[in-house]
Amino acid sequence: MDVATRLEIPTPFDVGRVNCYVFEHGGLTLLDPGPATEEAYTELSTGLAALGYEIVDVERVLISHPHMDHFGLANRIAREADARVVAHDDAANRLADPLGLFRREQALFGPYLRSMGLPEQYVDTVVGIPEQYTEFGEPVEIDRGLVEGETVDAGVTLEALATPGHAPASLCFIASNEDVVFTGDHVLAGISPNPLLTVAPGTDDRRTRSLPDYIASLRKLAALDVSRGYGGHRGPIPDLGARITEIDDHHQERKERIAGLLDDDGPTSAYRVMGELFPDLPATEMFPGMSEVIGHLDLLEDEGRVDITEVDGVKRYGLA
Repeated sequence: MDVATRLEIPTPFDVGRVNCYVFEHGGLTLLDPGPATEEAYTELSTGLAALGYEIVDVERVLISHPHMDHFGLANRIAREADARVVAHDDAANRLADPLGLFRREQALFGPYLRSMGLPEQYVDTVVGIPEQYTEFGEPVEIDRGLVEGETVDAGVTLEALATPGHAPASLCFIASNEDVVFTGDHVLAGISPNPLLTVAPGTDDRRTRSLPDYIASLRKLAALDVSRGYGGHRGPIPDLGARITEIDDHHQERKERIAGLLDDDGPTSAYRVMGELFPDLPATEMFPGMSEVIGHLDLLEDEGRVDITEVDGVKRYGLA
């Protein structure tokens, strides 16, 4: 790749290594330096040394989205190198207080998941799982908040494209003259990102509609007709349009499967639908499982295909 060099940085998460992209011209710029672990810091330092640089040479850190496997090291780099940190404007509060975000999510999603049918005995486990990971996301203050259409000069001009869905405040960076887009976790090779539920930006009491947002962002990126993608994990995406179509098709097929379950079972809760889709799912995996189901129910709701009622405080979904 001529635009940037990809360094694969270890993470403590199941997704495996995260891609840090190094732009060497116009001042040393890193896109997504990795989580706040000593192993990640050591491997990033080693990778930079192979290119002839040290951490102190970094002038700018770009963050594609506020997930700790991508931004965790940003504060340490900013401190050691006096580097500027750049992210989506809506990411500022999330990056500055990751633990506070987790507490807000706990307060919102305990009652919310009960209303979607999650049994009481699972609630504390399901909303408490992320706490063990907060140590990998050291808080960081951003120096420049981007909105869609603004550019960053990293030796190549990178244009910010807002792509909420996998996370709020997600950005792709388009190097249009190079026919390349750096997709963060918005589009990945070989795996479909899970648009997890979280607290909507600027609120404490409203959830994101993550999957509808994600699908809209996918189609917005597809309309740009950029050929190649470089994701936040795994290898390059040589035919970005084809990969976007695959992911979109996957979600449409999942949506129709869920519609079929509603037709078979009559009005039912999101929790019961999750049990049909993912039998024997452990409590530790129920938050992404519920996010998946609720996202597809949101799609059906947007299409006017479901009726939603409430019985004993639990929402029931049936076909309209």
